Amino acid sequence: MTLAQYAVDPVTGFVPPVPLPPRLPTPFAAWDALVPELSALIRSRRLRGVLRALPVADVAALETEGDRERALLLLTHFANAHVWGGDTAALRLPASVSVPLCTLANAMGRQPIAHYATTTLTNWQLVDAAQPLSVDNARTIIQFLGGVDEDWFFVASMGVELAGAPLLPVVAAAVQHAHSGTDQELAVTLDAFAAGMTAVHEALEAVRRWCDPATYYLRVRPFVAGWPQPGVIYEGVSDEPRRLIGGSAAQSALLQLFDAMLGVHHADAPAGAYLRTVRAFMPPRHRAFVEDTERDSRVRERVKRGTVALQGAYNAALQRIAAFRDAHMRLAHDYIVAPSASGRDTTGTGGTALDTFLRGAHRSTSDAKL
Repeated sequence: MTLAQYAVDPVTGFVPPVPLPPRLPTPFAAWDALVPELSALIRSRRLRGVLRALPVADVAALETEGDRERALLLLTHFANAHVWGGDTAALRLPASVSVPLCTLANAMGRQPIAHYATTTLTNWQLVDAAQPLSVDNARTIIQFLGGVDEDWFFVASMGVELAGAPLLPVVAAAVQHAHSGTDQELAVTLDAFAAGMTAVHEALEAVRRWCDPATYYLRVRPFVAGWPQPGVIYEGVSDEPRRLIGGSAAQSALLQLFDAMLGVHHADAPAGAYLRTVRAFMPPRHRAFVEDTERDSRVRERVKRGTVALQGAYNAALQRIAAFRDAHMRLAHDYIVAPSASGRDTTGTGGTALDTFLRGAHRSTSDAKL
């Protein structure tokens, strides 16, 4: 198992190590031109007309991976902005967006809706090109309504990925040690994992720094929601409406990878089935990393028959994951439940009942203690 085969960078983890191209090839200039105008077009209720008037571009002209990723980034945001950028949801996506979007998404093994990979993993550019990537040296490429709160929410989410990047080789090492290492080697690796989770937890809490809960709830969250009933028709692709879940941190490979390494099992209800469903929204090689680790890891089995010290290291690692999930529940309360004024929507953007899902995932983690 090597990180490179899963498109994982040793420094940035699941985040690409270099930013996307600043613009697309000339035939797609109209898409790039919409990026700085998107919020004004949404606000003025002109976006839908502008998108419908665009020609249907042939994405076969996108030759590089960077260009394809940028095109997918823009098109998924255009799709969500079109559906949600009016007084009521628009349940028909014009062929000018849907045809290139579905063609590209299918070829890349991705989903034709704004999802975690396009809102967070690739949606960044450097503030200072001479400095390395960090949350303090990044800004989003494209926003819906704009503003520091939206910008920071997605940059800070990327920060969680960056904080978790040093743990990815630790995960690979733990899987290897469980097969062929000593109890001490595995214990040392699990100790390193637990220590590294401190930075991941701190990165999660940093969301609060520049993103106001009410602003997120009212101005950011609606645009990353999934498609409403009965679904959205992708004109020029199919006349059958499609229902897709919205962008969610559950679509990140990071925590699912940690669960897979530690052998944490989530029952189908309330968390397990959903966590498996959202893997379809991960970039294919990231999904493969999770699923290969889930298949190959013998960490939990090895710990069960190991030394007291090894079991202590394993339980400490579990405790750090449980603490992270507890912090995530508090964030969900502060950013969704509290601003909802109790009578409004408290469903997550991924379509789950937040309290049920998050508590279920937390309980599964805590129950895995040996």
